[in-house]
Amino acid sequence: MATTKFDVGSYQLTAEITGERSPTVVFISGSGGGRHYWGATIAHLQSSTTLLTYDRAGIGDSEIPADPTLRTFGASADELHSLLAATDLTGPFILVGHSFGGLIALTYAARWPENLAGLVLVDTSDVHLNLDIDVPILTAADGDRDGHLTYDVAASVEEITRSRRPLAVPAVVIASRVGHWLELEDHNRWQPFSPAELDDRWQRHQRSLAADLGAIHKVARYGGHNIQNDDPTIVANSIDDLIDLARQPTQ
Repeated sequence: MATTKFDVGSYQLTAEITGERSPTVVFISGSGGGRHYWGATIAHLQSSTTLLTYDRAGIGDSEIPADPTLRTFGASADELHSLLAATDLTGPFILVGHSFGGLIALTYAARWPENLAGLVLVDTSDVHLNLDIDVPILTAADGDRDGHLTYDVAASVEEITRSRRPLAVPAVVIASRVGHWLELEDHNRWQPFSPAELDDRWQRHQRSLAADLGAIHKVARYGGHNIQNDDPTIVANSIDDLIDLARQPTQ
């Protein structure tokens, strides 16, 4: 599978583009995740179409900006928009985002809805949970490579909140399996919430996100947070459904 570096301004991102036909499915990994995180989901796709996976700045083979200051999730959405423009792919695009990548996809969809064919959010992060615990998680590293970038969680709240509104395209919100928070080995960082409270809050977050977007809500059957690997069929089926809808003739 060939990789290509694309200029997104003052630095380059590495991306892999495979397949043909419209729409183009764009995969957005969670914190520190690169373009290889979607192999299991891609293997379960039934549709043949154009697929794009990529490494954000500071991840994998992608470069970092000359000024690697704290960034918001909206900045990563801007970065993705620049990448898609550099590829010359015409779309329309189905965005598939996991965890923090779901926040990037959500922000992108709100800013550039005109060439969007669908949205699949895979166990999207709850930034308010990061801020509501006893020791708030104000920043989040995007990977562990030297020179990695870091998200400003607190500064991202407003843009994420603005992005939670009904979409003009079909969307799916997939929650992790009920009870998986009960199995975490270390809950200390999430105090004062108990494991049961965390699990309940996470499921409520996914349901409310789906309601805000007018999206279909699904719950994974297996594994934990990394649904794209633990229960890839539910993600792949959701993508296939949106591809089918995108190819239907407009009335």
